[in-house]
Amino acid sequence: MKLLNDYSWVRGVNHRVCEEEQLRRELGYGKRVNLNTLRIWLSRGQYERDGEKYLDQILQYVRISYECGYQVMPILFNGNGLDPATLTEEYYERNDAYALAMINTLKDEPGLLMWDVMNEPACNRWIYAKDVTPEEKKSRYDLLWSFVRRYCAFVKEADPVNAITVGHTTAWEIEPTAECVDVLSFHDYSGTRKRLYENYSLADELSKKYNKPIMQTETGCLARCNPYDMALQACEEYKMGWIIFNLIIQGRCDTEHGVFYPDGTVRDPATISAMMGCYRCRDLDTIIVPIPNREGQAQRCVDDIKKALTEYTQDAFDYRPSDAAQLLTACERAANLLECCDMIPMACPPTARIAAWRKMERPPLAEIRRLAYDLANQLKEVCELL
Repeated sequence: MKLLNDYSWVRGVNHRVCEEEQLRRELGYGKRVNLNTLRIWLSRGQYERDGEKYLDQILQYVRISYECGYQVMPILFNGNGLDPATLTEEYYERNDAYALAMINTLKDEPGLLMWDVMNEPACNRWIYAKDVTPEEKKSRYDLLWSFVRRYCAFVKEADPVNAITVGHTTAWEIEPTAECVDVLSFHDYSGTRKRLYENYSLADELSKKYNKPIMQTETGCLARCNPYDMALQACEEYKMGWIIFNLIIQGRCDTEHGVFYPDGTVRDPATISAMMGCYRCRDLDTIIVPIPNREGQAQRCVDDIKKALTEYTQDAFDYRPSDAAQLLTACERAANLLECCDMIPMACPPTARIAAWRKMERPPLAEIRRLAYDLANQLKEVCELL
């Protein structure tokens, strides 16, 4: 795709190369929320091992993605886990051969959005090693930025049509390559709204300063106090295209990143809502807190649980399936009330446990009793029941 003046339409996810059946399935999930862009990591090492086979794999990924309604932003080099030796002239021949092969494979594809020359160049232990003197750190930065600028020029010469960017860790790192790229891009994993808006505000200022479009190409991390809905709301306010990290909840980052589970269910509906432009209310003057006992249902749920715990056996030697069924029914009503009123943690909702137990031939009666007791106490606490 030729350079555009505006990329605010980009709604993307970071992804990884996979087989066609899996790719089509996962991209189908993304289409439910109108995603249109994929950002993927390429590998010089894999290219050197597999050659044409790897090039064909990437080509098919881009073509299938385009067929499914996505454009792709391939990343040529990666700053994370960087081997500093690869920045030196001794590696130029290998780097050049790899980059040129990738560029020639994809440059004429309609599914190519733009090239990301390097992901997070300065995000690595080599730059931030604790025992490095200020002088040595400066020389390392100089070598790093020289490498990135060289390959910005290399990609533009090999493919003068398609746009290029560099995916910087924060907006504060954009300027060393701002003159070399067509599109500015940055990442944000801020843990507070103040820090987040400082990052976005600077990015917006740099976009105006260099008269170049800007994008957010990585954001969203549960383990860094960086909820997806907070990040996406900032993108909307600044009218920036966005690419979150990442589409599927799996692999080494599954406990901190991801939107869809492999089966198409989601971890947090608030993320899906934000992707559609709807955000949780955080205005105390507007919020109306639900009252679970408004119609007396909380009290009835507690009474039902008390009755179930009193009347149904807990004797493991006298197990009756009807006991578990009655308890699960009482639990489900209480759990539904707590969940729909947002009054219980939802990382592993009680209804998930209840659903799993219903599938068992012999559900664990003692565990069901404990859950029932806990749910009743939570309802009593939130509703101030006697």
